[in-house]
Amino acid sequence: MAKTPTEDLEAFLRRQGAGDLIALLLELAKDHEAVRARLARMQLADRPDKLAAGFRKTLSGWRRSTRFYGYREAGEFGRMLDGWLDQVARELLPKDPPAALMLFEAFIEADSAWFDRADDSGGVIGDAVRAACRHWLQAAARCETPREVWPERLLKLYDADQYGAREELLRSAGLLLDEPAQRGLVARLELQLAQVMDASPRGQSPPDGVFRISGALSLLAESLRDPDIQVRATLRYSPNPNPAQRQAFVQAYLDADRPADALAWLQDAWGYLDGSRQDLLAEALERLGRFQESSPIRQRMFERTLSGFDFQRWLEHLPESERDGAVAHARQLARSHDDLAAAATLLLQLGDADAAEGRLLAEPGRIDGNDYGKLVPLAKALHAHDCPRGETVVYRALLKAILDRAYARAYGHAARYWRRLKEIAGDGASLLPLSSHEHFEAEIRARHGRKTAFWAHVKGTRRDRHDEADDLDL
Repeated sequence: MAKTPTEDLEAFLRRQGAGDLIALLLELAKDHEAVRARLARMQLADRPDKLAAGFRKTLSGWRRSTRFYGYREAGEFGRMLDGWLDQVARELLPKDPPAALMLFEAFIEADSAWFDRADDSGGVIGDAVRAACRHWLQAAARCETPREVWPERLLKLYDADQYGAREELLRSAGLLLDEPAQRGLVARLELQLAQVMDASPRGQSPPDGVFRISGALSLLAESLRDPDIQVRATLRYSPNPNPAQRQAFVQAYLDADRPADALAWLQDAWGYLDGSRQDLLAEALERLGRFQESSPIRQRMFERTLSGFDFQRWLEHLPESERDGAVAHARQLARSHDDLAAAATLLLQLGDADAAEGRLLAEPGRIDGNDYGKLVPLAKALHAHDCPRGETVVYRALLKAILDRAYARAYGHAARYWRRLKEIAGDGASLLPLSSHEHFEAEIRARHGRKTAFWAHVKGTRRDRHDEADDLDL
């Protein structure tokens, strides 16, 4: 007998009687403030002035508050701000666009209150302000204000930015302004840039105002998908662009799907950024279908890094007839490369687990235990391929590196490596040619026996708060 498809929640609720749903909402409102507040706002659906007043009151309360949100609490603060913005957009904007616009504008103008009251290392406050900018543009587009008013008003709001989060006003200007209006803004800003540069003494660094105008032009270039605007603005004050500026030009042309124009900035070496130049050059050539030119670049990049990602990028556009040779070449490089972690990782990706483990066992003392970013994923891959000796080499290196540096913040990780090493030894498999686990353990106890914090982690009598967030899936 065929199984009846599971009914989704919406369909289920639509089958319920009105009386049952009313009782449920009243029950939820009694226990949950958010439900109670939402129902109160629903009662004001036909009074947008009252609804706006309630939103304004909440906003004013936040602005007056002196509570500071630390790093761990900033996410909660950001979600609270985002929730308010979404409520205004969902509940007030359809009924009274000008009132919603005023609230979004007030939120943007109060950005100092949000940034000064939170540790925004995670960027959640900046994201909320950028969301407010998009809401502002959408609300303005629904107002009956004459269209010619908006460019000046938008630019005024952007110019008052002190935190770099109002950039979304120009980057997403297309939500409000059509192309002619945006190009009018470009012309206005290019004139300002020319005037500032003409007034600047020759031979001196450009004044700060130049970079602000150029930044605004670059944002409008994104909105219009016209990198020529960004290039013109930069060349106005930097006729010989540096590698970082060239990189920005190329990325903008690629984002606009104009790889042929990107090539013009990829011909000369970029010094310390030349690795990025080669990657972007290969990408531009590939987009143009010039795989015979991009393939040698991809090969050189792989040979330099031995990265599995770079290997796949090289292999991706090779003719089928050349792929077996490329795989053989990669395997040969991995068998002789100086970076043992990279070599073992690549050999695993090539399906040669025995060779990967063999490379680690041949010179275990050469593994740099400080290379956490490579070694932890490698250990997990070795575990998945049933290579306990190779896994042992990696975890021993990681453990010794932490203890040798007395890096107390990582003792929780070291204790987990210690437990995993005991598990491997307990399985009974031979560790030869490595020393026995008993010998290794005795060596660690003799060298680091006084590191009481580490041994407390090993015994399970100590657990730091950051260990919970950083647990490894061993």
